Amino acid sequence: MEQVEKISLTAINKMPLFKNIIEKLTLDADLTDEEKTYILSSAIIFLRQYESNKTHTSYIELAYYLILKYTFKYNDFEPLYDISTNFGLYPISNYIIENNLLEYINVNDMVIKFNLENFRNNDYIETYEQKKQRNILLSSKEDEQSYIAPTSYGKSSIIVEHLKLNKANEKIGIIVPTKSLLAQTYKLLRSHISDKRIIIHDEMYDNDKSFIAVFTQERALRLINKNDIYFDILFIDEAHNIFDKSHRSILLSRLIKKNKVLNPKQKIIYLSPLIMNSDNLKISNQQEIQEQRINFNIKEPDIYEYRLNDEVYKYNRFVNEFYFVNKYKNQLEYINENTQKKNFFYIRSPKKIEDFSKTLSNGIDIENDKLIELSKILEENIHKDFYCVDFVKKGFLYIHGKVPDLIKEYLEYKFKELTDLKYIIANTVILEGINFPIDTIFILNTHSLQAKELTNLIGRANRLNEIFKSENTLNKLVPKIHFINSNKYNRKKSNMSKKIELLRSRIFKDKIQNPTLESFDFDKLDTQDQLKPLKIKHEEDFIIKEPQNNFDATKKYLIEVGIYNIYENSKLTIEHIFNVIEKINHSSEKWKELTMMDKIYILFIKGLENNIIEFEFKRLSNPEARNYYEMHISNSGEVTEIHTLSNLFLSNHFDL
Repeated sequence: MEQVEKISLTAINKMPLFKNIIEKLTLDADLTDEEKTYILSSAIIFLRQYESNKTHTSYIELAYYLILKYTFKYNDFEPLYDISTNFGLYPISNYIIENNLLEYINVNDMVIKFNLENFRNNDYIETYEQKKQRNILLSSKEDEQSYIAPTSYGKSSIIVEHLKLNKANEKIGIIVPTKSLLAQTYKLLRSHISDKRIIIHDEMYDNDKSFIAVFTQERALRLINKNDIYFDILFIDEAHNIFDKSHRSILLSRLIKKNKVLNPKQKIIYLSPLIMNSDNLKISNQQEIQEQRINFNIKEPDIYEYRLNDEVYKYNRFVNEFYFVNKYKNQLEYINENTQKKNFFYIRSPKKIEDFSKTLSNGIDIENDKLIELSKILEENIHKDFYCVDFVKKGFLYIHGKVPDLIKEYLEYKFKELTDLKYIIANTVILEGINFPIDTIFILNTHSLQAKELTNLIGRANRLNEIFKSENTLNKLVPKIHFINSNKYNRKKSNMSKKIELLRSRIFKDKIQNPTLESFDFDKLDTQDQLKPLKIKHEEDFIIKEPQNNFDATKKYLIEVGIYNIYENSKLTIEHIFNVIEKINHSSEKWKELTMMDKIYILFIKGLENNIIEFEFKRLSNPEARNYYEMHISNSGEVTEIHTLSNLFLSNHFDL
């Protein structure tokens, strides 16, 4: 929302009649016939204002919101049908006609219904924007493209269609941000593509001339480093992650840059719901990225805030107002009253996730045969003390990054399959494209969530395929989002109002923190703060060149696998590793008997403890931590040689 629109809507909300009606509409209160006419007339005025200047998108969004709220309050679908048909929101138009929601259907409506079939893509109807941007992307000959669209707007289907059109013997990489998405993406591709080999780990590569690799950036880098090959096409899923300053973002940009060196004709498609300017993705000023963007989001959430005084307010983002709803005895009463069929609770800390699960499950008893059976499966195949054994009997799951991947994938599958699994509690693992059926979201912690992350999180509720697949589901266009203030799960004197107000606008600036990107601004940093970004930038230039000696080769290797910056004094580290390797060569039989994690400890940690600046890596100096990860490696079946030990660590620890 641009500043001029904010000022305009704030001024309009000072008009007594509009102010009164917008409050009543927000709270789903009854309107008089005069007020109904007034608010629908206001919606028409906002639509005309948008048509006169289409850069002011807040006006059409407000008009759409007013009509949505009116429609579901009074079951009068005529206004919603009109705006949907005239502005290309064809899935809504089609749903209204197919479910006989109009009081009268005339010949013109039947003609519209017939023409809507032109926007059918497999088993669903697309919006006008969806079809237009999809066709441009699929027919484009540009080397680099971006597809920017709200959550659940068909980014996965873009990949499938592109692969079906591409019949050449090419090596294709689909780069996903987390290991949780590997299996999900693999299953999607396998269900649509049968004539190409699909691999999900670099160890699966078998000198294939043509393949589809569903990889994290770590696995993709290992593949091209170890096998001297390159990708012809790269799909970068959740591409906004490249803006971050994390080492994984550096690895992602490194993958793109290195593959470009190996294959100057590489094609890249960036996919994201959260990029404002695709030029910010550039690693070089020589890049040209053709952008396809879908601006309009047909979901408009109802946003509630439960405050520490047990009062609940409802937020209207267009006029930036909180309206009092009710007062409750406590949080649990409010939560229990507002749960739906499938409920997602967001909490950042794994420890607090487990604590909240115990608290919420105490008052719930919905055990049935299917849930008891699932509990027994977990007990028999994992352990009777595994956290989920008792909770699943009550319809609860919780998931966080420390849950082993195989277990996590199984639980995600069961949450989709079993109706009585009603509650899932998770943290940021939910943000990266995992497709759960979620009816409502409860947010109990907003730490580190800014406008983009909040928008992405809220977008997980009521995915479009869930809205249009059956009868009586159109009201899912207005998902319920509940922010729950809590001294325990958020912070003392918790106040989420300011975070909620970040949702007023759907226009966010890209925050470029990755120094390898062309748009990173070194001049904004103090001289002292420039040191680390400049060092990273220098490293990127270094690894493109051929190493001149063993020292440079080792340095290059450590940079490529993301270990180099774990140490404060890298020169000292490389010299130490050389000495360790020399000792290993004199006692190779003893070395072979060591566990994988003990090998990593001896090679990269022992004797370097005071030189390690990365806490998560340094804690492997503790035997208990090494034992835990050794168990994880054994369970996952990962095997590697001594020269890939550092890669192994990244793939099983930092490769989330």
